[in-house]
Amino acid sequence: MTNILNNVVDDGPAFLAQHGEAAPIGRAARPEEIAEVVAFMASDRASFMVGSVVMADGGMRVTAG
Repeated sequence: MTNILNNVVDDGPAFLAQHGEAAPIGRAARPEEIAEVVAFMASDRASFMVGSVVMADGGMRVTAG
């Protein structure tokens, strides 16, 4: 949760926290959690990944069924 939306809403972190409650994981991501994904994708450990989509969205794109 960051202040990235402060130009759009009064309290960006609070808005993101509330939005995150709807995610299957039940909360919004912390900046360091997203940074870990970015660091992995930029590292040599991800060198064999080609054409992949990595979703770090707390399960928002998961569909039941």
